[in-house]
Amino acid sequence: MSSVQLERDPGLRRQIYTYHVDQRDEIRQRYIMLGPYQPRFKKILKSEKGRNFQVSWYEDDRFKPWLEYSPKKDAAFCLLCFLFHKPTGHDEQNAFTVNGFKNWKKVRNCESYSFSLHMGKDLNSTHRFAHKACQDFMNQSQHIDRVVDNFISVQIVNNRVRLKASIDVVRHLALQAIAFRGRDESSTSTNRGNFLTTLDLMVGNNNNVVEIMAKAPKNATYTSPEIQKEILHVISTRVKKAIREEIGDAKFCILVDEARDESMKKQMAVVLKYVVQERFYGIVHVVDIAAITLKRRYIICSLISA
Repeated sequence: MSSVQLERDPGLRRQIYTYHVDQRDEIRQRYIMLGPYQPRFKKILKSEKGRNFQVSWYEDDRFKPWLEYSPKKDAAFCLLCFLFHKPTGHDEQNAFTVNGFKNWKKVRNCESYSFSLHMGKDLNSTHRFAHKACQDFMNQSQHIDRVVDNFISVQIVNNRVRLKASIDVVRHLALQAIAFRGRDESSTSTNRGNFLTTLDLMVGNNNNVVEIMAKAPKNATYTSPEIQKEILHVISTRVKKAIREEIGDAKFCILVDEARDESMKKQMAVVLKYVVQERFYGIVHVVDIAAITLKRRYIICSLISA
């Protein structure tokens, strides 16, 4: 839709009603953003009768918001009526929308009689109806924008509530060295694992949070195993950074030993010792746990610098 090229010259552009009904509002909005077409002329070309369109008419506050000029047709048009008028068979009603107005002799000097007549004094005139329709259209668009903005704001707040709940559970389980996953984590399982059951227990005492969690979209629950690992990784990175900042430029030594997880996968545990403190720093998976492997410098350096 945005690829549709808009013709600026009012004498050459397509009428709004020729667009598909689903396209018209966007076309209107784009023309409103562009504003009335008001070309300036270095040299005024007089018509055969010695009269011509005056650029100074643009500056009149009554006509500035809607008055347009077509150099191709040498005619004046009304942007508002173009945007919201309905096609009729009357030339007078189509003068400022389809055919263009060029009877300059009826524009009486500064009074611009024909332009004022087009606007009309009656609030139900065609022009004033189009002006009101334009205001309602813009207010509706702004209202929709506000609704979308508010919806996005609420969505962001709710996403943060869900993420914070998952972070709190991950921190608790990691601090207590408790396993996260369960054998069966389906909704019908009686024991869905420590992470999900602890999460349910934690939010169960707050009805607002329960409602937010229940209405979570499938792509923003923040409870998947991948999210749990990402949260653990972030926490691990921050803990290592805090340890490095605590050591600073002080001297320290490294304690390295073998370790195995429950699956008997071989690992290397690294502990940093400084002053009278010992901080567990991390675990690295290794091919074997021979002393020569554990003391390899590049493995330890890569862990400490990570």
